[in-house]
Amino acid sequence: MAKKTNYREVLKDNNFKKLLASNLINRFGDSIDSIAFTWLVYDITKSASWAAIIFGMNVLPNIFLQPFLGAFVEKLDKKRVVVATHILRTLIISLFVVMYLSRLVTPAIMVAFTLIITSVESFNLPASSAFVQSILKKENVTHALSLSQSLSSAMSLLGTAFAGVIIAKLGVQTAMFIDAATFLIAGILTFTIRQERKKPELAVINETDKKESYIDLLKGGFKYIINNKIFVNYLLVAVIVNFLAVPLNALQAPIAEDLYKLGSELLSVMGIGASIGAILGSIILPKVMEKLSAKAILVVNGAIVGVGMFILSLGGLLNGAKIPGFLLAGFCFLLMMTAISLLNGSLNVQFMKMTDPDYMARASSVFGASCTAAMPVASFIVSAVALKLPTSLLVGACGLLSVLVFLIVAASKMQFEDKSQEKESEVLDAA
Repeated sequence: MAKKTNYREVLKDNNFKKLLASNLINRFGDSIDSIAFTWLVYDITKSASWAAIIFGMNVLPNIFLQPFLGAFVEKLDKKRVVVATHILRTLIISLFVVMYLSRLVTPAIMVAFTLIITSVESFNLPASSAFVQSILKKENVTHALSLSQSLSSAMSLLGTAFAGVIIAKLGVQTAMFIDAATFLIAGILTFTIRQERKKPELAVINETDKKESYIDLLKGGFKYIINNKIFVNYLLVAVIVNFLAVPLNALQAPIAEDLYKLGSELLSVMGIGASIGAILGSIILPKVMEKLSAKAILVVNGAIVGVGMFILSLGGLLNGAKIPGFLLAGFCFLLMMTAISLLNGSLNVQFMKMTDPDYMARASSVFGASCTAAMPVASFIVSAVALKLPTSLLVGACGLLSVLVFLIVAASKMQFEDKSQEKESEVLDAA
């Protein structure tokens, strides 16, 4: 009889505990920085259009660089890449704060720093995916990822709750310095994680062989994703949904300021609602995956996100009323993030289980970049449309279209889980 995995068993792994601590510290800083930077963008530009442009720039490097960097990272020590990128982001964010204090930051400079930070992240993401997979035992993946996601969301809730106070009392620069410090601490913790190392090959490789080897790795990553029907199905849905979700992600400051007329306080309320929803979703993820098929999880929760967007767009009807506005927006983000947490968690678990470790860095980079491919295009469209149409109409229309997309997916014959993996798991449990 196979030993059943639970959270207690997962926490006996010292490497996982260090990785978890690194993620929690990092998430705390990011949750503070996300509110600080979101408000800073709108405060400096005073434009929903600029907010959409910067959001688009934020994902652009991940789309164009990540697939190529994933193949490059495949040949490197994943742990060293993760540590190096954490330290590099510490330096970049610190430099940005210094420039902000010197009053040198303009919208163009914000775009430049956004591109630089995300480019570094494009190195980090594939290396991190492969590094995490190398640490976790396959039977622990679901509970380990669920625990990490739920505790990270709890830390985001804590950071979001403190963000308003930190920014109000100590300034936005302090919030961003905190984010920089958490990257440094996360890098140090990651450095202390031990992993089995493969002996390096001593053969001398000439420059031509290196180039051919890289090209083969790059092609292999694309082929690995394209040849997997389940991954392709997820990609098709993800591209459409991420396109429609851009107004929700890019226009949070205009939603708070123009639609609800409640200012930066509402950003914290929305962040708290989102964090509670993420915690709830990640906690119930193992049980939900036991009860529902991957397709059912996708369809139900995708539709819930669309409904949440539409309800959120009705905030203008409250005429700036504070308590009703806080309750409505907070509830919508709680609802949407619970659903998004279940969607992302289910996908991450399946991807981790289904992907060959030798392909993890490049496959995850190709998959991640492809999922977000439509977001920059959507951001520039939203930037142009935001000059003509109100924020409420953009968010509400995209919410209704999202519901329609998932109704179509429900009626289709698209598959979203590997039946052979499921049967293999049943055999192991019965052994």
